[in-house]
Amino acid sequence: MAKSKKKPQAMKKSSKKGPSKKARLKQLQHTLKEANAQQNPLETLPSAFLTVPLLPRQLSSLSINDEVHDEKKEEKDNEAATIHHFSSSNLPPDILQQCLKLFEANMGDMYKKSNWGLNMEEKLEELQHENARFLVVLDSSINSSTIPDATTKSVGSNGDADDDTAVARSGAGNLSNDAPNNNMERSTVLGFAHYRHEPDDDSKIPITYLYELQIHPAIQKAGLGKKLTTIVELLSLKFGMKKVMLTVFHANVGAMKFYEKNKYDVDESSPSNFAGSEDCDYEIMSKFLGAPDAAATE
Repeated sequence: MAKSKKKPQAMKKSSKKGPSKKARLKQLQHTLKEANAQQNPLETLPSAFLTVPLLPRQLSSLSINDEVHDEKKEEKDNEAATIHHFSSSNLPPDILQQCLKLFEANMGDMYKKSNWGLNMEEKLEELQHENARFLVVLDSSINSSTIPDATTKSVGSNGDADDDTAVARSGAGNLSNDAPNNNMERSTVLGFAHYRHEPDDDSKIPITYLYELQIHPAIQKAGLGKKLTTIVELLSLKFGMKKVMLTVFHANVGAMKFYEKNKYDVDESSPSNFAGSEDCDYEIMSKFLGAPDAAATE
């Protein structure tokens, strides 16, 4: 009879609660602090994965100098851009301005037609946030002062969004070192991803929010958007983020299809899941990086 009294203990153990809210909050803060402290998260990735081959037709679209010697043309045909990591604190001013210009060219008209409107000062502040992190595709062989304006094939202007171009919330040199150098200042931005590691407002788990994914029209539909998204997901998983979240306009049909193809679903926090959101012109999408955190559902 005495031994039978131990049975309820086993039941009690199986119903034991997880960490307290205070403990989870402390762990959340620690995870985000560690993730945001990373100086060079790309160092563990193969250098070949950070290289973006440029096809001759893409180079010709990016360069307006037709008086290039044949030998130089052959060299340019073998050019490759490279992916670099920056934080807002070490993003070179010229690179920042190119990112801002690319965003406006791709998304300006779409923002103007949205409920949000276009406010470039707010967008600049967003890019300069202390926790902003960037993956930037740079080609030092192309002078940014001679690159054709992205508005010549603006995604936002014609409403036909490319699979590689999306808007989040509100849409190589030395590959082992993300510190800016003089060569980067003279490089051309061919695409970029702006993301942050932050807490999810609803579930209180560490997530990565992908604020921007912008690709120059001349090299869209070549898999660059997929590569940048994959790198963001790999880094997020490595540093303990539970999922990647982002925001997409309903009008950005190509971007919606792109993310759906890459296993992103409408997030439970998206306005479309709530009554009275009929006039909302965007969806919040997300992708879990592994099994959902049980603590987040408590």
